[in-house]
Amino acid sequence: MYPDSETLRNRRIRVLLDNSKYYWLSSIVLALLCLISTSLLSHSLNSVANALYITVLGLIGLYSVHFSQKQLKKVPLWSPELWFACLVAANGVLWGIAGRNDGIYLTLAIAQAALAGLFLASHNRLSFLSITLTALIPTPFLYLNGNPILFHIFLPLMLLIAFISYHGHRMMVRTLRNELESERLTSLLTQNQSELQKKIKKRTHQLEMANQRLIKEVELRKEVNQALILSEEHLNLAMTASGIGFWDWDVPNRKVYHSDTERFFGREESLQSGEFSLLDSVCKDDLPAIRRLLVRHLKDKSTFYQARYRITLPGSDKMRWLEDSGKVTERDDSGRALRMIGTRRDITKDMQLQEELSLSSSLFNNSSEGVFVLDDKQQFRTCNRAFCQIFARQKGELIDRSLFQVIQTDQSDRILHSVGNNDKWYGDIVAARHGEERFPLHLTLTAIRRDDDSISHYLGICRDQSESDQNEREIKYLNNYDKLTGLFNRSYFHQLLNQFQEHQPLSVNNYAVCVLNLDRFKSVNESLGIDVGDQLLKDLSARLSNFSDPVRQVARMSSDEFAMIIEYEKDQDRLNVTLSNLLAEISRPFLVGDHELIVTASIGVCFVQKGNLSQLLNQAIAAMNQARYKGGNNYQFYHQKLATSPLERLQLEKSMRKAIVNHEFSVDYQPKLNLLTGIIDSVEALVRWMHPQKGVIDPEEFIPLAEETGLISAIGEQVLNKACMEAATWRERGFGDISVSVNLSSHQIRRDDLYEVVQNALITSSLPAEYLELELTESMLMEDISHAQDFLNQLRSLGVRLALDDFGTGYSSLSYLKRLPIDTLKIDRSFVNEARDGETSPIVEAIMAMSESLRLSVVAEGVETKEQLEYLKGLGCDYAQGFIISRALPSSEILPLIRHSNLQTLSQTSESVH
Repeated sequence: MYPDSETLRNRRIRVLLDNSKYYWLSSIVLALLCLISTSLLSHSLNSVANALYITVLGLIGLYSVHFSQKQLKKVPLWSPELWFACLVAANGVLWGIAGRNDGIYLTLAIAQAALAGLFLASHNRLSFLSITLTALIPTPFLYLNGNPILFHIFLPLMLLIAFISYHGHRMMVRTLRNELESERLTSLLTQNQSELQKKIKKRTHQLEMANQRLIKEVELRKEVNQALILSEEHLNLAMTASGIGFWDWDVPNRKVYHSDTERFFGREESLQSGEFSLLDSVCKDDLPAIRRLLVRHLKDKSTFYQARYRITLPGSDKMRWLEDSGKVTERDDSGRALRMIGTRRDITKDMQLQEELSLSSSLFNNSSEGVFVLDDKQQFRTCNRAFCQIFARQKGELIDRSLFQVIQTDQSDRILHSVGNNDKWYGDIVAARHGEERFPLHLTLTAIRRDDDSISHYLGICRDQSESDQNEREIKYLNNYDKLTGLFNRSYFHQLLNQFQEHQPLSVNNYAVCVLNLDRFKSVNESLGIDVGDQLLKDLSARLSNFSDPVRQVARMSSDEFAMIIEYEKDQDRLNVTLSNLLAEISRPFLVGDHELIVTASIGVCFVQKGNLSQLLNQAIAAMNQARYKGGNNYQFYHQKLATSPLERLQLEKSMRKAIVNHEFSVDYQPKLNLLTGIIDSVEALVRWMHPQKGVIDPEEFIPLAEETGLISAIGEQVLNKACMEAATWRERGFGDISVSVNLSSHQIRRDDLYEVVQNALITSSLPAEYLELELTESMLMEDISHAQDFLNQLRSLGVRLALDDFGTGYSSLSYLKRLPIDTLKIDRSFVNEARDGETSPIVEAIMAMSESLRLSVVAEGVETKEQLEYLKGLGCDYAQGFIISRALPSSEILPLIRHSNLQTLSQTSESVH
């Protein structure tokens, strides 16, 4: 064995060889990226050559790894560090030369330095050498070029990489050292265990011999009494090891000695002194039997005393079974017992096994299925009552008869062949009883083998299928339909989807699978009751069932979720019309009792294609969730970006919960341009998530999941607090009176503590309430208009402003608009988009006219061109928001834009300022 230092050094070298191949592979891949970028962008021969050099060096590095691994197997103490130092240094120089070109080359050089810190962590000198050379060579070039990246990004990143590499090296060395120590301790433990087992085996043999001597000594009575006293300690040890206790009763003095009182009775105190107190621990129900057996033996009416009884452990309700065996060893001249010696053992497991055997026997005899046992010649050994009833025979008639003489089936050869090969056969057969009556029988026959692999018995179980076949057909029929609506259920719909896999012509772009979910159906059940909700589902099911072509099949998948198969014959325009008609049909009012209900739905659609036949329903549900995220009352088609497995969703939810606790969510701000003053005096807060491993995650990926899991409330509260704090900070720094808009989710407005959450955010940040605007969608408010009025008035009492987002996309908001304390209408980007290339938008003009009569301010979303901006300004629109102004920016970038913004600057160009 090598010394510890040599062993650790050898382990580090093996780790280096394992990881360095990834270092060279990553260098080759990055070099090829560099080569591709050079070919597409600059066509620089120097860069091409440098990339080729790096690639060649990477191949040499891979060969050196292979050579070193072979050499290390031959010479365990051999070290390739000098080779690797030269190759890593050369690689660092080449990447440093590549990085002096800035742009993609510098980025790839930084990435290679980071990978060196990761894959060469076992040898800090190698990783430091690579990082240092990669960092030093580009530095003078970047400095002479006056490139701000040098101090802002490059040097800080390289220092950070070096710092992380150093600590990673320390952690890896510490881990390797711990592994070696653990292996050493494991080896020692294994060796000690082996020695201990040998000692235990030897000691066990000695104890068994001692136990045999004890039996002989008890039979010798008085002659060996003195020897028993002298070997009392050894005897106790032998009893403990063998699981047997020992007791010695001095009858005239009423004293008894018990060994292992803690093991048997759960007591640490000795029972040696005082009166005989064993009976105090015995279950009261067993006392009469013990006294009877004991008195019988003391009177010399039995050769041995033997009793089984239960005791209760102190401080516990558990019962323990003990068995005492003893014999009077001394009597006086009158025959009165003077001394009694015996043993005790714990028989709890034996009694449990006996009880299990009794239960098994009861189960065997009382089972509703026929159970029987055959010998190795397939002749009956025993059977239960149910088997006798099935074949209308007495048990005595069946014993010693052959199985197939009783069952009388023409499948006997096949059954015996299967049992002989597989030790088991089960299936449905046709058997006979009363000689002629044929009936269906489900039979299971299992072979039981001995240790030598020969068959000792056969165990059989059978069940009369006469009645169950009919019941099964009825249940199977009922299982295909939903009990409430009469539509197909989820199980049958899966069978319909399986037809696309079984019949290939059906999967040639002619069909689409849709999943429909009612928006906010839960509020109907909560506010009007389950009966109203059930009737609504029945009426909706009737509409879907009566919907004209091309809807082919409709099924109810769960509470308020339905699925459909639509035949669109490769005509997507026709499919779009069908889906729009579906949304319109669903949104028509329902009259349920005294209630007129208006509901909307979110529809997800996926096309049936050869590549997705096993994922049709999952893809449609993913598209449906996207439709819900977009506010409901719309349909969305599945695309690859929505593909998320259940495991990925679970991992994303877990990461989201950690992100909430660790405050990983940040806020970007999209400015709103005041078209009257030409300045930016308002921004909208938008949540962003920088995942530690995945980087920036699109809100369209995590917000639907956050709404589904209820985490959106916690995220929304963090966004509200951060937005208020930063808006208050801007005012303190003299940036003027900047209002901030924050979106509220449907989960937040349903919470009873929304008023306190907003109030606490204003108090904590010291932001005046009039500079906070809360945005809600009209679909949220339509769930319960009375509740909406109440909580909006509560929020309005704080002094905050209220805005109605995506205005015009709903069905019912116009009739209730006067009743709600709304300050601002936000025109949906879909309407603003109509005003392109000098065209007008009647909807935008109508909303402007209505807002003027109601004295509401208007914000236009999605403004992207100068023509749209001028059109909205001419209509008297108050604010514009969109890429023509700016995209959403972090707080540090939004402030310079606010400081320098004015309408004249924007009117001079058709390009966005960002």
